[in-house]
Amino acid sequence: MKIGIIGVGNITLELANRSAQSGHEVLISNPRGTSTIRDLVQNMGTNVKLVKTCEAATAEIIIIFLPRENLEVSINDLPDMSGKIILHTNNPIFNVNTISSTASDQSSCSVLASLLPTSHVVKVFNPLEPIVMNHNRTKIFFTGENQKAKNNVKAFLYTLNLSGIDLSELNT
Repeated sequence: MKIGIIGVGNITLELANRSAQSGHEVLISNPRGTSTIRDLVQNMGTNVKLVKTCEAATAEIIIIFLPRENLEVSINDLPDMSGKIILHTNNPIFNVNTISSTASDQSSCSVLASLLPTSHVVKVFNPLEPIVMNHNRTKIFFTGENQKAKNNVKAFLYTLNLSGIDLSELNT
């Protein structure tokens, strides 16, 4: 599977590394430039390439990690994203100390979904480590509107040795 990553941080680099190790083709775009991550990407292996944002946006699953204040400008530069599965990761997933939040009336995921109304935005949340859950896979929580997109996300997370838990299933 082809995985696109738009925006670089600890979260996206961890997902890129796990994806590459699982055999996925990973296309990474950093709107702030590639010079600072070139060596990191080369060390991830041949499945990972630095690309322009429009190329990363061609992937089957696109992981977005962009500062809230840059979302609109960055999203406006993307090609048609209709039907695309977008993972929104602006949450602490692998390292709680990596992200600060901005107070606002609307969550950054809501802003992203409003900018990409024809895409399937799936919000990815904090994990519970395997030891907490008495299992061998880290649990990653997610939620979204489109069931097919959520099923694809769950299957993708499984290939990364993560166990995706759909929050809407916990209500039933």
